[in-house]
Amino acid sequence: MPATEALTDARRAMSVCNACRYCEGYCAVFPAMERRREFSDGDLTYLANLCHNCRACFYACQYAPPHPFAVNVPRAFSELRAESYAAYAWPGPLARLFQRNGWVVSLATALSIALVLLLAVLLQDPDVLFGTHREAGAFYLLIPAWLMIAVAGGTFGFSLVALAIGAIKFWRGTGARMVWRPRPLLEAMRDVLTLRNLGGGGEGCNDRSDRFTQ
Repeated sequence: MPATEALTDARRAMSVCNACRYCEGYCAVFPAMERRREFSDGDLTYLANLCHNCRACFYACQYAPPHPFAVNVPRAFSELRAESYAAYAWPGPLARLFQRNGWVVSLATALSIALVLLLAVLLQDPDVLFGTHREAGAFYLLIPAWLMIAVAGGTFGFSLVALAIGAIKFWRGTGARMVWRPRPLLEAMRDVLTLRNLGGGGEGCNDRSDRFTQ
């Protein structure tokens, strides 16, 4: 990833946090942080993607604004995560869509619906298109079931491939080595399945204030 303001801010915040360590039990970020004295770009990207943005560390931090250090780990990591999503996205030309994905998704959805309706009008027999059908399988007279399955399956398959390639690019970008040890993998799967690190220290996340909630 290219050097950015988000990387600089995250590195500064982690340097302060590593000296303080008040939040070391809050989530997976801080035990991982403590394994480093200096943070490479790959380290910071990895830590940013460990963060669930529960904001517990922000409300507990004695160096948060208005302190002159102005440490805001959730904000720094959220900006860095967005940059990492774009940096490791596949295909590469789609990376810019992370900056305006709402507009693009809305436009793509509208155009797709319009295209489906246009093809249905052009390719279907008018009797099928405008007739009344009550027989078994009438739902699929306009668009056959095999076509629906093919389009949905192709979209789902593309998503899986894109996610897998993005994950590999991310793993390589962090500089990590592939080590297949059962215990860390099992612990990671347990944390994922139980949403362990969404607890923000055990009482829940801070929702728009310093109030804890699940």
